[in-house]
Parts: sequence; C-alpha cells; structure tokens
Amino acid sequence: MTSYGEAIVTALASNPAVTSAYYEFEASRASERAERGDMLPSVDLAGEYSSQERQTPIADFGDYESDSLRFSITQLLFDGFQSRDEARAKRFEKLARYYDFEAASQEVALTATEAYVNTVLYQQLVQFAEQNYVVHRQVYNKIAERAAGGVSQRVDLEQATARLALAESNLLTEVTNLHDTRAEFQRIVGLLPAKTLPLPQMPESALPVSREQALSLAYENSPEINRAIEELRSSRESSNATRGAFSPRFDLRYRNEQASNTDGILGDYDLQAVEVVMSYNLYRGGSDSARRREAANRYYSSVESRKDACLSVRRETMIAFNDVDVLRRQVAYLTQQLDAQDKTRRAYNDQFDIGQRSLLDLLDSQNEFFNTQRALISAQTQLLAAQATTLARIGALTRALDADGFNADKIAELELDLQRKDKEEIPRCPEGFPGAMDIDQEAIFRRLDREAGSATELLNEVSEGDRVSDLSSNVAQMLPATVQPAETSEPRQGRTYTVQANETLWAIASRFRLEGESVPATLAAIQDLNPGAFNLGDPSSIKAGYTLTLPHASDLVASASHLNAQ
Repeated sequence: MTSYGEAIVTALASNPAVTSAYYEFEASRASERAERGDMLPSVDLAGEYSSQERQTPIADFGDYESDSLRFSITQLLFDGFQSRDEARAKRFEKLARYYDFEAASQEVALTATEAYVNTVLYQQLVQFAEQNYVVHRQVYNKIAERAAGGVSQRVDLEQATARLALAESNLLTEVTNLHDTRAEFQRIVGLLPAKTLPLPQMPESALPVSREQALSLAYENSPEINRAIEELRSSRESSNATRGAFSPRFDLRYRNEQASNTDGILGDYDLQAVEVVMSYNLYRGGSDSARRREAANRYYSSVESRKDACLSVRRETMIAFNDVDVLRRQVAYLTQQLDAQDKTRRAYNDQFDIGQRSLLDLLDSQNEFFNTQRALISAQTQLLAAQATTLARIGALTRALDADGFNADKIAELELDLQRKDKEEIPRCPEGFPGAMDIDQEAIFRRLDREAGSATELLNEVSEGDRVSDLSSNVAQMLPATVQPAETSEPRQGRTYTVQANETLWAIASRFRLEGESVPATLAAIQDLNPGAFNLGDPSSIKAGYTLTLPHASDLVASASHLNAQ
C-alpha cells in the first residue's frame, strides 16, 4: 500500500462494516418487493384425492373415491390501505438501509484516513527520533573526547550521557508506536502500508468555506440525518398501516372447481364463479389496538432519534470545521518556530565549538528543535484528519477522493429515488451554531502591555516633593497578588544582611523594608548603598554571600531621586 487514494479504495472494497451494510440494504430491497406483492393478484391451484365412506339417514353411499381440482385468482380491492402503507414503509426502510450503507462507507473512509495519517505521523516521528539520536550521539562523542583531554568537565559528560539515554528511549518508543499503528492500518485497510508513505493533501475545493455552508451541507447530505429521516417516514407509514385492521377487506375472486364423486354421488362436477368477497374482523382480543399504540410510540421515538441525529451531526461538524481553522494557523506558527529554532540550533552548535555556548545551551536547543518537529508533523496530520472528518460529516468524503464504494456500479443502476416530496412534513433541524473563537493577538498584547505599563508609569510619576510612602499603596495595588510586598510591623534588628544563594533583590527589599515605606523605594536604597553587591551587567542579580548594608529611613528619602531616574 503506497498511496492515500489506494488505501481508501481498498478499505471500501474489503472492510466488513461496508459489506455488511450493503447486504442489509439488499435484504431491505427484497423485503420491499415482498410487501408490494400483497397488492398484486394471487393465483392458487389446489387438488384433492380421497377414499371415503358416507352414510346418511336417507341413504348409505358405502365406500367410494373422490377427487377435486380448484383454481382461483384473487385480487385485493380494499383493506383500509393497510397493504399500501406497509409497502411504503418498506420503501422508506430500504432508503434508510441505503443511508446506513453510505454512513458505513463514509465512516470507513474516515477511519482509513486516520489510520493512514497516523502511520505517516509515526513514520516521521521515527525519522525525527533517529536524527535526534544521531545528534546526541555526536555531541556525546565530542564531549567524551574533550573530557578525556581535560578540556571539558566530568559533569558535562554525565549530562551528555543522560541526554543520549533519553534520545535512545524516545527512539524505542516511536518505533513501538509505529509497529502498533501498522497493525491497526492492516486491520482497517486489509494490507500493510509501505515503509514510507507520503503526506497527502485534501482537495480544498471540496471543503466548505464557512460554518454556515458546512452546517447547511451537513443537514442536507449527512447519511446519519438522512437515515433518521427515512426511518421516521417508515415508522409513520407503519403507524398508518395499523388503521387497516379496523376496516373491512374486499377481494375480487375468480374460481374454477372440478370434482368427481362429490359427497358419494357418482359423477363429475364443474363450477366457475366470479365473486366479491368481504371479510371484517369484529374482535381480536385487543391486539389491533395494542399494535396501533405500539406503532404510534415507535413513530414518536423516530422523531426524537431524528432530533438527536441533527444535534450530533451539528456538534461534530462544527468541531471538525473549527479544528481545521485552528490547525491551519497552528501549522503556520509551528513552521515559523521550526525555522527559527533550526537556525538557533545551528548557531549554538558553532558557538559551542568556540566556547561561547554551554553544553546545556546546545542540548536544550536540540531538544526544542526535536519537540517542534514532533509538534509540527502532529499538527499537519491532525489537520488532514480534521478535513476528512468535516467531509465525512457532510457526506462528501468518498466523493472528494473519487473513491467508488462497494458495488458502486450496481447501486447506480438501481436509480434510487432520493428526492422527498414531503419535505414540509418533516421537522427541520435546529438552526444556530457556535461562532468562531477568534484570537486577536494584537488586542491581547495591547491590553496586557497597558496593564503592565501602568505600574511603571506610576513609579515614573514620583517627583522631588512626593512622599515615597504615598507611592507605596498605589504600587501595591498595581502588582499581582503573587508579588505583593509582605507587610512587616516588627522592627528590624541590625543593619546588615548576608545574601543567601538564589535570593532575589526584590525578596530582600520586601523583607527589610521599613514600616510605611514601599518595596521599590527600599530596593533603590539598597542598590545605592551596595554598588559592589551586584553582578556585572545585571543590577538585579545579587552575589550570594555578600553582606549588604541595609538602609535607614533617611536613606529612602535620598534614594527617591534615584528611583525616579530609573
């Protein structure tokens, strides 16, 4: 199996779900024909031969032999339209089974599509995992050589070893997943896939261009909805047919009877008659009324089933259509991300060789590139599956792929009447659908940037005569709850403090601020009093172990101008 189209055609021709639905359709055709036969003439021939003994009060006929031959033609004239309604019910049931067959074909085509794209996905993931393993193996070899020569530290070799083991584990996982996917492909399609399958493209012209069009096509062409409608029509006619049991039945009959030695009287007899026969049931134990109630409830059930089909198809169609829209944008973003990360990865590799990048930088860049490769191919295959789902829900997947179903030529010869003259009598599917969940990145950025900038603007508004304590409450209101300064009412003991490992300047300023003063003001004062405490080029990064001189209240006022300048 080497192509997408070949996989779909093979699945439709051999999948048991499709062939089973086809034979159910053929059975319904035979059932319809059998029901229509009740409205055609019935031709019967009956013969008898017997040896009898007859004795009456008048005469003793003794033993004698008799025979008779009876020929009759009976034509139904009227039965309360029961036969007509039952034939109509069978015709609609036949159409329901046809739509069952269509639904099975669409579903198998969709399932085969999912199996195909999953196989493509895991084939690509195995390829990416192999490439990722090779890169990590090359890095490991390079670090091992450097460690042996005393150029790299032992910890770098341990880090490279750990990352190599992870790459090997990822490769093993993807190979296992590919094996399972190939087995699923064989179950659905019937054949094993080729070692490398191309990622196909769904014909864009077949896809709906809007949510309105998608929903309209689904309501019009969905096999699930059409099947539910035909079952509704069938149950309606079956309910109508139960009225016939309360009407008399009239038949037109011709009969010709020839007999000999009838009733012991020797000789031949010949009788011909054309007659109208009427029969009328007066009581059948309440069975007819019970059957009428049964048929009515089955009709009500089919009405609700049709509603459920509409709701399910609407939900599935809207979800699939939205997935197509989202995944298209996601593929575009991931393509940009992959291109940028590939350039970063190559640059980091060159910089690592000349000592400008650490081993961790190099390994992280490769891991990010590998993860983005996985995300991109996953989004691409999900996009194809979402497009196929959309087409399947509107009953157009097999047509879009030019894939003829099982016995397509034979079904085309039947010229099924799929037009409905009673559309106005069938309840419409509900209107309305969820709109698109659009994301305006520019609006989000402007809003959050404006909110974040409000705190900075408030700090910059501090003038020479402003009290820093007045600023404190305003800034605290603008800050997120996770970075609100801790309120402290206890007096500070001592005016020096030794910086702990990984401790931030903000945390220290929050801890040692004076009552009624702001954290930003305290932070600025600490920077002014301890210029040597900060790492070069980063005034917010404090050297661990450094003993800080903590500010007094007078230091805060002196630092207000410094805070404003920042």
